[in-house]
Amino acid sequence: MIPEAKTLTNVSSLLSPFRIVAMIGVFLLGMGAIVSTVRLWPALLTSGLAMLGVGVAALYFLAIHSVTGAAWGTSFKRVPEAMTILVPVGGLVVLLAVAGGAGTLYPALSSRGGEDLSAFKQMWYSPGFYFARSVAYVGLLSAFAWGFRRISRRQDQDRALVHTFTLRRLSAVFLVAGSFLVVLLSIDWLMALEPLWYSTIFGVYNFAGLFQSGLAVLLLFLVWLKRKGILGEEINRDHVQDIAKFMFGMSTFWMYIWYSQYVLIWYTNIPEETAYFTLRMTGSWLPLFFLNPVLNWVIPFHVLMARAPKRSLTIASRVAIVILVGRAVDLYLMIYPPLLESGPRVGMTEVGALLATIGLTAVVVTRVLGRAPLVPVGDPYLEESLHHHQ
Repeated sequence: MIPEAKTLTNVSSLLSPFRIVAMIGVFLLGMGAIVSTVRLWPALLTSGLAMLGVGVAALYFLAIHSVTGAAWGTSFKRVPEAMTILVPVGGLVVLLAVAGGAGTLYPALSSRGGEDLSAFKQMWYSPGFYFARSVAYVGLLSAFAWGFRRISRRQDQDRALVHTFTLRRLSAVFLVAGSFLVVLLSIDWLMALEPLWYSTIFGVYNFAGLFQSGLAVLLLFLVWLKRKGILGEEINRDHVQDIAKFMFGMSTFWMYIWYSQYVLIWYTNIPEETAYFTLRMTGSWLPLFFLNPVLNWVIPFHVLMARAPKRSLTIASRVAIVILVGRAVDLYLMIYPPLLESGPRVGMTEVGALLATIGLTAVVVTRVLGRAPLVPVGDPYLEESLHHHQ
């Protein structure tokens, strides 16, 4: 039996703690910026990429379900739909960092690094072309996010089956076009921090990290809504197990790409490539370098290998938190080493950015979640999803 449409109530009371976290984060970020403006831009870039990545991961989750005709995630698909709002929100933060800190973050966009580049890279990193591409990435991904939400909500109104097929076509387009966009933005916003370095699988590596972190955020939102009594029969342990399986698989895929990128660069031993890892395996960066795979693969892989931990809301949530800490370390290692010659540093700016990211993510996602019925009553796969079992 399909439940009646219900909406999220008492949004303000639910969000009060997260608003406080966000305000503290913004305050610390501002205070840190006063002390060192240079540290503001990488902090904003990290925060924006973290939120954007979670939003893009939600798009992938929805698109994969739609294209494959999978039903098990239908009962809670309003949550990943709400998470897609992080695409424009995170994208705007990234654009702010890129526009405001271009001279600090990207040598190729200024005279201090552009003369060493090839003719193609000088053309590719010409400021006008670069900023236009950055805006296009955010605009196109935001358009996909808007389309997913709009089609799904229209189906609740008229319950027409045509929306299922429209969404499937849009999903197929996104899986191709969105993947190209992820690769390009990885090159422009992350690899461009060290423009002489290159890796042919860096875009895939960044995709693995963002998808893994998005699954972790999705699971934490679902467990939170379940424990608050907001979602009842729509979420059961079999749903949690399937998301945990997804996290288990993506953590292994992340490790495969991490190792592939490292070992290929190690044995070819080309100076332009090895400089990236040499920097991150020197001095005080070395502990973070080895902590990265421990958080992103070793712990998730070994904890989630058995069936019981994947079905436990508590254990799966703790693993999700570990994965998100790992994603923060991963982004830190991708962004900060070329900017901090003296080694890793964490101060008010970085802590503020972290708290602001957590608080803003919870606030904007929950607000969007409250604007539509929590259960997609018009989706033809809902009944099957409600009775999903392993």
